[in-house]
Amino acid sequence: MNIKSIILAVALVAVAVPCAAQRDSRARHDERKPKEITEMVGDLSQSQKKRLDDITDASKQRVAALRAQKKAVRDSINTYMRLDGDQSAVLFPLFDREAQLQREISREMYTTKVRVDEVLTPEQRKQLRQASDAKRSDPPKKKLKK
Repeated sequence: MNIKSIILAVALVAVAVPCAAQRDSRARHDERKPKEITEMVGDLSQSQKKRLDDITDASKQRVAALRAQKKAVRDSINTYMRLDGDQSAVLFPLFDREAQLQREISREMYTTKVRVDEVLTPEQRKQLRQASDAKRSDPPKKKLKK
């Protein structure tokens, strides 16, 4: 691995992270918004709504930051994959970092689920699970062009 490759990787990460953070700040379908939880459960107290807002807002920020980092790593991987010659010395650590970031995203999402469950009563948790299962089993319908 030469100094030119290292500089290229650092430059790509420095440019890609802020750009990816802006793009990934949008809501993702797999993240629960307090409004969705309210619609699925229905009978939340003001205290529960506030706590859920705090939990989900913090989680969204952490997940967005992790996704931005993961995208920057993926962009670096794509760049090195296009180069001639054996780039394994650079690529293998990047593959490991990408997998580590995905594990961190999954852990964050699970931790958020646990925190949400702690706010809800057993009956509300049951309602949320039933509504989530129903939503998963009924895929969104595609709009047909006229």
